[in-house]
Amino acid sequence: MKTLSKKQKIEAIIGIALVALVLILGLAGAITGAVFFRCLIGIGFGYALTRGNFGFAGLSNETCRKGSAKLIRGLMLTIALASIIVGALILNGNFTVALWVKPISWGLLFGGILFGIGMAFSSCCATGVLQDVPQGFVRAMVTLLFFGVGVFLGMPLWTSKFASTSLFTNGTYNGVSFLEWFNWDGTNGVVGAILLTVLIAVGISLLSKWYEKKIAKNFAIQKEVVAEEAKTTYDRLFVKKWSMGTTALVIAGLFGVLIALTGAGWGASTVHGNWFGSLLVDLGVSQTALDTFVNGAPHNFNVQLFQDAGSMQNIGIILGAFVALLLSGKFSDIFTSGLKIKPIEIVLFAAGGLLMGFGTRLSWGCNVGAFFTPASEFSLSGWLYFFIIFGGGYVGNIIYKSFYKKIG
Repeated sequence: MKTLSKKQKIEAIIGIALVALVLILGLAGAITGAVFFRCLIGIGFGYALTRGNFGFAGLSNETCRKGSAKLIRGLMLTIALASIIVGALILNGNFTVALWVKPISWGLLFGGILFGIGMAFSSCCATGVLQDVPQGFVRAMVTLLFFGVGVFLGMPLWTSKFASTSLFTNGTYNGVSFLEWFNWDGTNGVVGAILLTVLIAVGISLLSKWYEKKIAKNFAIQKEVVAEEAKTTYDRLFVKKWSMGTTALVIAGLFGVLIALTGAGWGASTVHGNWFGSLLVDLGVSQTALDTFVNGAPHNFNVQLFQDAGSMQNIGIILGAFVALLLSGKFSDIFTSGLKIKPIEIVLFAAGGLLMGFGTRLSWGCNVGAFFTPASEFSLSGWLYFFIIFGGGYVGNIIYKSFYKKIG
């Protein structure tokens, strides 16, 4: 740690202490069993996303604002790796994998467009808003609050035919699974589904390269980012940014561990709605009235943080982002700069959160719940959702740029 200043050393010590506190709470039984595990997975996700400058919202935002599709290619690599891990778990036979084959509904279309627009307004997504808490605190908190409002308001539509009835199905799925297309291959479709998933990922990567070159002339020439030189072992371990390949490998690995030990995929958005519903209960709103309002949609408006696995996984993402910045010694500078926003921007961030949250109920998830997990688990809906939110993000970024031109 010789290259760190006194302030940076203090930050690093706080980061280590934060991790130690979580471990102590887990070992002491304050955070138990599966909840503790999901918290640790969340910390891993938050750390990896921050350490690698990796964000799902960047699939459209980076392309529309900087002319760079690098994040798209990073996402494709992550999905390809994750699909191989999922396939291996299925073939092993000792793991229960509840595949997220989502419905291809009208809700997927309209919800995805709303989510993409909101993603542009707030420059984040359901997981990105958690990752952004230490980096853009005011923007993240405004977005997070209204994201929860949007999820809550959209819950009555979640189980409607508009959102839950798939226009296309195969096998026993309420949607389309690649496994059914290749169930003649001797592996119940696993090998064929993996190959198709990897092929789609490669195809989108090549398409992103072509698109990137096509629109490059519309953007100022970006200065080439020179890789940070790791002067010490500490720099290599905690300061130097990860490459896209390393980040993809870590996220795919964590995703695989999550599935192997819980059987479930990675989701984030429903928790935001549960938090808002619980807040309403705490403010005196009748639990019965809220139960009636959501019209049978899955919910938990009595969230006990240390007992709710989904909540602790999302909080873990926030903690992981904090730890990444603290250990790098960059926290105070980044956090302080994230406090500076124009008051009028609050309107934009609130609208972004509201649109994203509401959209997730129509499309049955967010960037991780409706795109990353289904695509990695051989669901056609995930790939359709990718193109839909990219289109929504394109429209949203046009509005976003117009908004900032007007406020100067």
